[in-house]
Amino acid sequence: MELLMDGVIDTHIHLSEHYKGGLPNSWHPKVDSPGFQRDWSLEDFRASTKRGAGGASRFGVVGAIFVECFNEGPLEEAQWVLDLMQKDPFLLGLVAQIRVQQGPEHVKAFLEKIRLPSGELPKGLKGARFVFMACENQADDACLDPVFLEGLQVLSDAQLLWEFCCEPRMALHLPSCIKRFPKMTFVIDHLAHNGSKGGDMDTWGPAIDALGQLPNVYMKMGATEQWEVEDPGAYMDRAIKAFGFDRILYESNWFVNEAMGDAYDRTATLLYEACPRAGASDLDLVKVFRGNACHVYQLDL
Repeated sequence: MELLMDGVIDTHIHLSEHYKGGLPNSWHPKVDSPGFQRDWSLEDFRASTKRGAGGASRFGVVGAIFVECFNEGPLEEAQWVLDLMQKDPFLLGLVAQIRVQQGPEHVKAFLEKIRLPSGELPKGLKGARFVFMACENQADDACLDPVFLEGLQVLSDAQLLWEFCCEPRMALHLPSCIKRFPKMTFVIDHLAHNGSKGGDMDTWGPAIDALGQLPNVYMKMGATEQWEVEDPGAYMDRAIKAFGFDRILYESNWFVNEAMGDAYDRTATLLYEACPRAGASDLDLVKVFRGNACHVYQLDL
């Protein structure tokens, strides 16, 4: 089958080797779905990228960004991934499990422990994330907690980005948080739609429009089909209109997508089909599936 896109960078994958004696994982073994109950290695990811819904995948993936996924402990997860990156250049960057919601001292302590002997941070460390649904503060406006904001400042001072993973009910409050850090890069995972609370178009749409007005925000275009969205294409259309082709990123959310029964190329196909609906050129498609990832994660490719 002919490739639709080659040279693709997947900006959102997870890895876990819990069952074969790797780092213990506090998340996927507890998920009430038999599809999750196995290991997910970098070799498994490579194999998945070659399989599509109709046989061979129509997207040629050449690299990926690892995003934290509750391998324990956070520092050990980060070091494991950084070591993998040294062995296999297919893995291009790390978004580490840093609980910025716990405040500046926590962020400082993590960064000090991961520094190289030279005192510099590892080049592969691109930013941080910790899922808001796993935090004690479950308020819609948890992103405005002063302790979290102080933690973000430390991350910003270190020239690292932050990825928001939250339920859509929080999306309305994200611009107020992000406006405080105009020089910091922010990435929104899964179209701010990790779940369905507040995810109806009338509530979610205006929040996405407001985020699109902020030039330092980038939107990951995936996983809506995994979070009870009836028409993923409509959500992609709204986000593309808000952000344009210079600030959207392809993500598969592997291994979650495969564990939930989707072929690797389902999300990629949904995004590929949404772009022409918005008038994308061939150059725009290259930005969405590769170029923007190189910019956001500072990749030398």
